[in-house]
Amino acid sequence: MEFPNPKIKFYKVRTFSEKLNVSFAFFRETWKTFLKYSLYITLPICLVQAYAMNAYLHNTLHLSSIENGSYSDAIITLIADYGLLMLCVLIGQCVLSALIFSLIQAYEMRETRLLDIRFSDFKTSFVANLKKMLRLTLFGFAVILAVTLIVGLLAWLALWSLAITLPLLLIAAILVMIPFMLLPAVYLLGRHTFSVALKKTFRYGFATWGETFLVVLVFGLLANIISGVTTMPWYIVTIIGEILSLGNPDSAFNMSVWYQFGAYLLAVIQAFGAYLSVILTTTGMAFHYFSVVEKKDNVLFDENIRNFEQL
Repeated sequence: MEFPNPKIKFYKVRTFSEKLNVSFAFFRETWKTFLKYSLYITLPICLVQAYAMNAYLHNTLHLSSIENGSYSDAIITLIADYGLLMLCVLIGQCVLSALIFSLIQAYEMRETRLLDIRFSDFKTSFVANLKKMLRLTLFGFAVILAVTLIVGLLAWLALWSLAITLPLLLIAAILVMIPFMLLPAVYLLGRHTFSVALKKTFRYGFATWGETFLVVLVFGLLANIISGVTTMPWYIVTIIGEILSLGNPDSAFNMSVWYQFGAYLLAVIQAFGAYLSVILTTTGMAFHYFSVVEKKDNVLFDENIRNFEQL
């Protein structure tokens, strides 16, 4: 089949504006496929996440009006709602990231790109990428736990040490987190072991810190705009209903079935919109990775040499 536009080359050194353009070009060409499979995979998560989000917001706003005898139970319920919400977010991020990288890999390998692609066509890579994303999540938890324990130990030994450790920790976090944003792309697209991917991430990330920061900043702002469009209706309706219920617990507005259903439906749309914004940022970071790895390691150049030697 003939396509109106030539197939996008992944491994190519690009300027920032070119990365932005090629990311949007790739998204324009493949948005129907991304939207379809994102809906299939994340909708069940969004249904649970919407419930947890509404319950957490409701219980938080009504915490001050709870009687002393039920305060401890309310705190436990609040923690449970927040825990369920965070669990859904983490699972959704892992599943969606695995899907995005799998479709990017399928686009590169298939002559027909993503046209008429079925889940069975990328199921193997999706499962492998999902396992990798879970490893990355566990690694992130381990790093946060280790840093928290170190800071807590220093505070226990000498409380005044926080005046030194916290500013240094903030600076270190800013310097390290920017290169760390490349890790999913390096680990999933580079087909490296975790240790090799981690080393390459910081080699690429620190060498291109400014470029990576700019990519994270711009695509993050665009993602926030997309997410904000779907968040605002849910936020306005929910806040109005909760304010009315605080003034009058028996208000017919927030007790009606239609309000409850509408607030829940808007929460589902809000959650799905947040996940859709992840597609843009992840795609932008993927093309940034392709440019960096080609610039540093000449992947496409080495591949052309190997292909020439096989002739």
